[in-house]
Amino acid sequence: MKKFKEIYHHPIFRVVSLLMIIWIAASIGILYLEDSNVKNAPSRIQDSFWWAIVTITTVGYGDYAPETFYGRGLAVILMLSGIGLVSTITGSISSIFTTKKIMQGKGLGMVESTNHIVVCGWNENIEHLLACMSQIVNKNQKEVVLINDLTEDQLNSILAKFSNLDIKFVRGDHSTESTLQLANIKDASSVIVISDDSIPEDDDKTILTTLTIKNLHPQLKVIAYVTERKKIPYLKRANADEVITDENFKSFLAATHVVEPGVPQAVNQLLDVHSRHRFKSEKIDERFIGKKFQELSEHYKNQNLLCIGIYVENIAMGYEELFSSADMLDEFIERKLKESGHGFKESNIDVILNPSKNFEIKEGQGALLII
Repeated sequence: MKKFKEIYHHPIFRVVSLLMIIWIAASIGILYLEDSNVKNAPSRIQDSFWWAIVTITTVGYGDYAPETFYGRGLAVILMLSGIGLVSTITGSISSIFTTKKIMQGKGLGMVESTNHIVVCGWNENIEHLLACMSQIVNKNQKEVVLINDLTEDQLNSILAKFSNLDIKFVRGDHSTESTLQLANIKDASSVIVISDDSIPEDDDKTILTTLTIKNLHPQLKVIAYVTERKKIPYLKRANADEVITDENFKSFLAATHVVEPGVPQAVNQLLDVHSRHRFKSEKIDERFIGKKFQELSEHYKNQNLLCIGIYVENIAMGYEELFSSADMLDEFIERKLKESGHGFKESNIDVILNPSKNFEIKEGQGALLII
């Protein structure tokens, strides 16, 4: 009912309704105002409807022209009203599309993408993140929605750099529900939440964003990046699927540069998406299920790929799956767990590096490769 009222009060609906009334009235009126014995004069209702719409739209095929004073008067009224009403309709429709395009360009419109990646926040590493995505998905264009407060010039620069990524933009605070809904997160494949290193305590905003997303869509995959390790437990409680911090990586590189030369250089090369040799993962073909790892390794070796391990993505289990019955005790336990901030969900990816030759491949596993 509310939707019907919105349509009823919309200006375009009123203009179209007025146009339809004039069209019907003129179609009936011309039958009475003109002599049906005159050559080409409309004698049937379908002919009069055709003449009326041709006159309203000022097309004027010329198959019939009124000859009586009243008939010509009606034609004049139709032509003048047609010019005004039709131009109003076309102008309103073009205005709607133009406004929508401008709103989307300013990051204020609703994103209609599906199966897209949402990136919340901004720091100096985002461009490198987009560069990695651009390189990895070079065969298939991937939709990416950015939520931040970039200026229009900065956004245009990003769009120009990564033309093979279908980048859309939402302006606003990514920790608020309304902004996240503009990014259409309910249809997203995953969300990356990144803290700004230059803003003190921005990790708290990352935690709040993760909580908001998981409250709205518990099964949506969320990867969170924080600058301080002490924030990791809070993100785990917020049910973040993966938490990334660069403290360990920096410490590892610093140590291996000194005691294990060559290791940090190899790691940097494998992490560089522009390198000839880098990490890659893919789902294992069904024909290898039940077979040994040695056979899988040989298969990839023949393709000049090195299989270094196996990964399996655990299926997330939420409250709904665990408490599927309508039992009052289950409902009480579920409510208390939610109130205390605890969850059963521990969605992550288990990795088995360098498995034994006799390791059996199971359904749902993927291969970790070096190309």
